[in-house]
Amino acid sequence: MDSASRSVPLKRRTLAAFAAPCLPLTGVGLPMVIYLPPYYASTLGLDLAITGILFSAVRWIDLPLDIAFGHGIDRTSTRFGRFRPWMVAGGLIMLLGLYLCFFVEPGLSPLRAFLGLLVIYIGFSMAQVAHTSWGQALSTDYHERSRIFGWWQTANMIALLTLLAVPPLANWLGPQLGFAATPSLGIHAMGLVLALMLTPALLAVALGVPDRQSAGAASEHPHGWRDIWQALRQPNLRRLMLIDLLASLPPGFGGALLVFFFEAARGFSVNEARLLLLFYFAAGLIGAPLWGWVARRTSKHMAVAWAIGSYAVLHMGLVLAPNAGFWVAAAGMLLAGIPAVAPPFLVRAMLADVTDAETLATGRSNAGLYYAVLVGVQKLGYAIPVGLAYAVLDAVGFDAKLGAANTQSAIDGLVLLFLVPPVVSALGAAWLARGWTIDRAAQARIIAELHGR
Repeated sequence: MDSASRSVPLKRRTLAAFAAPCLPLTGVGLPMVIYLPPYYASTLGLDLAITGILFSAVRWIDLPLDIAFGHGIDRTSTRFGRFRPWMVAGGLIMLLGLYLCFFVEPGLSPLRAFLGLLVIYIGFSMAQVAHTSWGQALSTDYHERSRIFGWWQTANMIALLTLLAVPPLANWLGPQLGFAATPSLGIHAMGLVLALMLTPALLAVALGVPDRQSAGAASEHPHGWRDIWQALRQPNLRRLMLIDLLASLPPGFGGALLVFFFEAARGFSVNEARLLLLFYFAAGLIGAPLWGWVARRTSKHMAVAWAIGSYAVLHMGLVLAPNAGFWVAAAGMLLAGIPAVAPPFLVRAMLADVTDAETLATGRSNAGLYYAVLVGVQKLGYAIPVGLAYAVLDAVGFDAKLGAANTQSAIDGLVLLFLVPPVVSALGAAWLARGWTIDRAAQARIIAELHGR
């Protein structure tokens, strides 16, 4: 790696090109968790428990593929680059998955739903692993990596705001254009927007981002399959995996249960509940630069600890506060959204430092493998809540179609699910982050030794 070229701050147009795929990739994250499971369980007629099982199972099945993609990326060296071919191929598979998941009719069978989800997550995994591991290769500077993934996270927030606004806008504009305002209209509109975003985003990253790390450690000493288990036993990687999992569970539970909570426990309409998400993610546009600044003034791991710890407190206040109307709930969502944005981008910047440490120790770059593991962990952070929460709601007698007409015991079970797991997991992530050991000084020593070889 050319140390001089890597230490120079990246131009904004390069960062913008790198962040461009976040727009469509984000649509396969939280928006799918928020919109598709309730849509499949109500409008399309799938059983609630089966819906939860399908959305959870497809991510568990997809986990080995993340490792396979990471393994393949670490062994790739082509004239087109190391990451670029995987990024483009994954995006094209996602196009097919978007059609199979967002443009389906009532009477959807569990098998058909499963196959559609599997295709879209295969494409997503391939693209996401390539994208995030590409980000770590763009710089070796401790704080520049926070900047790179800060752009990544800001683009994610913009994408979330855009995509979450699509269904209500479609149902508002649809009747004026001759379309009936139905749940299907909003879902179809979201799928169309994602498909239209995907092609220009792939072109931007393929043409506008350097992909020079196709030689050196990655190609001279590629890891074999038997090296994967040893890599996963690396203490810093395992600790970071656990931090990321515990930090991903709160938004996972929030995405799976938020519409149900505000509709059944607070008496808001479905559209009002979804509108609250816009306040939550709009706060991320403030939170991303704020926590990037905190990380530069302190360290990445302490910024994560403070952010996720404060999120636990704010989420608890949001759930336990008495119902005081829509605008009070909106203020609570706004406050909770400010710290929630920090862990995703700072943990990925921390993983870049882990990758350097392991490259120094082994002479081999495992970037693709490590970022594949983190993509898998994030999937679990969304898969576990959907599978667990929907099964528990079904067990306590909660009916997605009844809303506030559910029994009090079913609503109480919903509130407990929305409160306890997110708070406990967030506090666990904060505690683990405090004990992180690779700070700026340690990372600078690692880079100096790598360049001195």
